[in-house]
Amino acid sequence: MPTPAEIIAARLNNENLYDDAVAETLEVPANNEEASAKRSISDEVAFPTLGGKQSSSPSPVPQSIPSWGPSMKTPVSVSSTPKSTRSPTPRVVGNGMKSKVSTIQEAFALNVEDQLNVARPDFIKILTFVKQETKTSIECTTSQHTKKRTFLITGRPEEVKLAKRLVIKKLTKPVQIAFTVPAKLRSRIIGQGGKNLKPIIQANEVKIEIGDEEEEEVEQELADNVAADEDHDDIFSKTVTVTIDGDIEGSKRAKNQILAIVKEETKNLSTKVPVDEIIKPFAQKALESVVTKYADLDFAIPDYKSEKNNIVIVGDRDSVIEARIEIRSILEKLADKITVEEVPIPKVKHQFLPIDQILEEVNVLIQLPKEGESNVKFIGEKSKIKLAQEQARKTTSQYKIEVLDMSKAHRGNLKHVKAVAAHLNQNGVFKEIAQTNDVKINVPEIASLSDETLSSIPIEIVSKGDDEKIKVAKKSIVNHVNRITPDQTQLIQDIDEFLLGKVDETIKDVAKSTGVNYVVLGKNITLFSEKLETEEAEDFEETNAAEDSFKKVDEALNKLRELATKLQTVVLEVDSKDQQHVSGPRGTTLRSILSSVEPNSITVKLHSNGEKQSDNEIFIRGFRESVSAVRKDIEQVISDAQEFKDGYTATIQVPANVISRIIGKSGANLISLRDEFGTKIDVADEKEDNKAKNAKVDVTITGIKRNVEETKSKLASMAKKWADETLVRLRIEHQYHRRMIGPHGIYINRLQDKYNVKIRFPSSDNVPSNFADAPKTKDEVTVKGPSKGVAKAEEELNELYQFEKENGFKQVIQIPTKAVARVIGKAGETIKDIADGSGVEYKFNRNQEEEEKSGFAEVELTGSKSALKEASKKINDIIEEIENFVSTTIKVNPIYHRDLIGQGGSVMKEIISKAGGDDIPRNKHFRLLNIPNEGSGSDEITSQGDKQVVEKIIQQIKDIVALKEASVTEEIDLPKEKHRLIIGPKGTIRHSIQDEFGVTVEIPRSNEESTIVKIVGLPEKIAAAKEKIEELTKDDWNVSIDVPSVYHALVSEHGAIFKQLKSDFNVEVTHGNLTRQASKLSSASTIPTAPEEAYPTDSANYLFTIVENDEELKDDGVVIPWRLKGEEASTAKAAKVIEDRLANAKSAKFTGWFYSAQSSAFSKIIGPQGSKVNQIRKKSNTFITIPRANDKESKFIYLVGSEDNLKIAKEEIQRLL
Repeated sequence: MPTPAEIIAARLNNENLYDDAVAETLEVPANNEEASAKRSISDEVAFPTLGGKQSSSPSPVPQSIPSWGPSMKTPVSVSSTPKSTRSPTPRVVGNGMKSKVSTIQEAFALNVEDQLNVARPDFIKILTFVKQETKTSIECTTSQHTKKRTFLITGRPEEVKLAKRLVIKKLTKPVQIAFTVPAKLRSRIIGQGGKNLKPIIQANEVKIEIGDEEEEEVEQELADNVAADEDHDDIFSKTVTVTIDGDIEGSKRAKNQILAIVKEETKNLSTKVPVDEIIKPFAQKALESVVTKYADLDFAIPDYKSEKNNIVIVGDRDSVIEARIEIRSILEKLADKITVEEVPIPKVKHQFLPIDQILEEVNVLIQLPKEGESNVKFIGEKSKIKLAQEQARKTTSQYKIEVLDMSKAHRGNLKHVKAVAAHLNQNGVFKEIAQTNDVKINVPEIASLSDETLSSIPIEIVSKGDDEKIKVAKKSIVNHVNRITPDQTQLIQDIDEFLLGKVDETIKDVAKSTGVNYVVLGKNITLFSEKLETEEAEDFEETNAAEDSFKKVDEALNKLRELATKLQTVVLEVDSKDQQHVSGPRGTTLRSILSSVEPNSITVKLHSNGEKQSDNEIFIRGFRESVSAVRKDIEQVISDAQEFKDGYTATIQVPANVISRIIGKSGANLISLRDEFGTKIDVADEKEDNKAKNAKVDVTITGIKRNVEETKSKLASMAKKWADETLVRLRIEHQYHRRMIGPHGIYINRLQDKYNVKIRFPSSDNVPSNFADAPKTKDEVTVKGPSKGVAKAEEELNELYQFEKENGFKQVIQIPTKAVARVIGKAGETIKDIADGSGVEYKFNRNQEEEEKSGFAEVELTGSKSALKEASKKINDIIEEIENFVSTTIKVNPIYHRDLIGQGGSVMKEIISKAGGDDIPRNKHFRLLNIPNEGSGSDEITSQGDKQVVEKIIQQIKDIVALKEASVTEEIDLPKEKHRLIIGPKGTIRHSIQDEFGVTVEIPRSNEESTIVKIVGLPEKIAAAKEKIEELTKDDWNVSIDVPSVYHALVSEHGAIFKQLKSDFNVEVTHGNLTRQASKLSSASTIPTAPEEAYPTDSANYLFTIVENDEELKDDGVVIPWRLKGEEASTAKAAKVIEDRLANAKSAKFTGWFYSAQSSAFSKIIGPQGSKVNQIRKKSNTFITIPRANDKESKFIYLVGSEDNLKIAKEEIQRLL
């Protein structure tokens, strides 16, 4: 009888347990020597990684790496789920009943290629160990043909899970999975302190290593500066390799978890596009099309007032990259159009320049002169600048300015007039006058009015070319000023100057409630009454009321007067020489003293008695408590100065390992302390015994005692903070530095971030550094930071150093002399970028004579094998591009240039694509195909680039031109309503005709009257296209009836007949090219003015009048075609109805008028849904028009027909009423 494992094995026999959704590298090392020889630069042995454990078995080297980068739009998730069988196991309890317990069974298989070669005794030992360790039951079967082992594990869920992990771990070969992730997300994958990566490592029992960075190859500009720049600032374009070592199941699960983090982080992208200051004002308008096109993206485009010089784009990564390319292209074209012209404009007129208006209307920016400049700048397109200047001139010439000097008012009482000017400005009177008279009024600021030396008060009145408005405004200002006389105000001057800052908070509420306004200018407080300022007084008691209000405000100020009693003024007699101690160097001591009391509670003036300068006195004024404290501090400072005439000295011991930080770069920290406290700080020389672990260095502080004590306190705080910091110096030969630093410093930054240390390498040009922890020689590296972090960083650096010593491989590449400049790049940018990107060292072996003979130069590369391979590939790619580079020029008649470009450059893009230019960066396309601008007069088209691509482009151009030269034009007269049949939705049908037959179809726009469709192409192709067009536009109607336009309204019954024909016969009616005219005739108001006899002469409610038509309807010769669409039998019936109605219309010689005093009576005639009126029409063969409520003749039903028919209609209407 087969075992359960054998049964399950049969089910799994044709299944592959480890199929993946994504291809990946799964390898097993062949032997220890090979694995050791190919060890990666990021191998755990050489560079321990976060969470990794050193394994006794070598780590295999990956052969392939799934790509991540700009070409990958979203990360691909990996999933692998072994088959399992789960079922609850029943067990018998004491009462003989069965109950279910949480026991499951899980089956899985191991392919022979994944299994370790384990002897049977060892295999049994392993399964026995797993059973005992997990308390599970394990059955195993082996296929005789495939050697696949199938396991069935029974037990509790957690125990089964653990047993499966142990079986896979102990019976499968170790594997290595390698894949790439964005370098930008490296820290996100690891997490702070490894919080993201550690759980993945621990849960899956794997080793994870993040290794070398892989960069996109970037095309560099030619050495002669002929190149375009494409700045790939996609933060996810650079990648690092992630290598996972472990058993197959754990490795895959770890990969899935890492890619889940990547997927979440790479959904969106934020990027910046720099915009020049000169084109920034025009960027928003120029980029409107891009913003509309990419509506799902967020754009932040600065205007000319903004200080920002970057356009920020946020949103979906791929859309952001596309939008960025378009924006750069637009900005480059815009920059070529912008020019600057300077114009001298008087400064007084600058305020009138309509900067925003001209920018909006003309798209030209007016820039006012900056400091040191005199002219106004006009920035924009040259063709628009003259218009902007003319508009600016017209605007400024419209304004006139007159200055009114208020100082002459009130007999020159400047103190009062200044207060009035501030009051009128503060209360908005000047603003009201300006608005009323449509002028602008400029008033001096409060600070100017507070200046006691100010002798004039100029009020500027500005008008837009209207002298009368200035006169009226000036008169109004004079009246307001004259109305406020000194005796209508109250001047308060007894508030202590020290308390003037508290006036507003003291009287604000009282002044508001009593209708009093106030102005504080210098030492003066002036009160104004709102009531006295009104033009019309209600009684003669207003003056007394104002006095009462002033009194209440004045009483509110008693609070400050009482507070003034708490003020104390002290004048200390201190020798002028001793006051320098009170001030301290650069005022440091006095600032320290004042900081010990409440802010704004005291004023201290040295060399003053409060009224005038006094060399040997110090003026102190403020609240008693503050004055007392400050006085005490000043006296103590003077006492200390007398006691320590040579200066006070104090010493503090600082740990030797932080003394360099105390000093700072070039003594920066000490200088900062000296400036803050005004003390002299001396650090003792380093002694031999200072090298001991707990060594201390004496720091001596000299100066004013108060300042010295504060300096000492600050130093102690700093020393405590930096006490644990240490510095080590490592000897590492300089030739290994570049590779240890890694591309763009990736390895060193990793260590610095990991251990919170600072690692310094000597500069490449051996320029001495000012940093205290800088390397002293070219073969020295320093590490500084917390002691534990430094120790770990030092250990990893030493391991990396040893690895580099064993992997310093060299390679020499021969470069054709014509490609040397391109390989080097401008100022060496290209070769430096290659070296930084791959992590190699380079050295050019230049010998001019040898190069002239051989035609080659040599460059020597040093690095790891993988780095050499990457660098040599980039160099060889450049060489290949130079050797295959050609430039071809062909002359093409300018009339065909537009055809070669196509709408929006579509044809030009298609030519490049067909030639194989899709892989070439878009910024290089202008070289592949350069067509002269329209109007340039040039007929030369140039193609530069790879030889094969250029040849294909030139051939395509010749073919297109030959086709155009052989083309002819034919015209088709096609009714306007059929144009849509060959256009299709969004032009799809026209495009398909053009593509299918190789012709161009030109169709008139909908607003054009022309009906001519032009077909351009070869004669045989035009014939085929015409057949297609005729097929698409053939008539689809059965019957056509010509109805003269004079009868159209009657026959169509104002459009109602069309609905009736559709309802009765399922027939549609069209009118060809006269559809619009027919529609107008149907919808036109058709009830003419009723004749006088149609109105009743008495008070009758109803009157039916029949009138013979004076003259026949005038035929204008226009015939409206009625084309009937539908089944043949139906259209025949519909045609009969129309012909009968047309005959009735032609025979209608009489007009009927039915008058009703109440239009509501018409509803009886109309009936439900028009049923009754339709019966009347049918019975009487008359045309009946029911008026609308807004018709002029809304009380008449209008009828047309023969006299007999109208009488029948009359009888029917009267019967209904």
